[in-house]
Amino acid sequence: MIGGLTEPAMIHKYEVGQSVVPASPLRPSRNTYVVVKQLPLTSYEPQYWIQGMKSGVDCIVCESQIEAADDHQPSLWLAALGASKPGAQPRGSA
Repeated sequence: MIGGLTEPAMIHKYEVGQSVVPASPLRPSRNTYVVVKQLPLTSYEPQYWIQGMKSGVDCIVCESQIEAADDHQPSLWLAALGASKPGAQPRGSA
């Protein structure tokens, strides 16, 4: 508490055991990860320990770096192709 102001408490968005994917993947392959642990709130945003479901590779990520696997929509890929919504044709195709 500074000067009578309190900062809002951060709450983890994802639960242990929930499937997540990278929010902005570098490659077209979207690996699915599972949240292993919610880490203590020590930075400006919640962090998680996640593990790859196929590879078993684990890492620590900030909440902004992942999104729920169930919520994943192909919006980023459609935008990259020039389409505005699912079912729309990419620019230049008819």
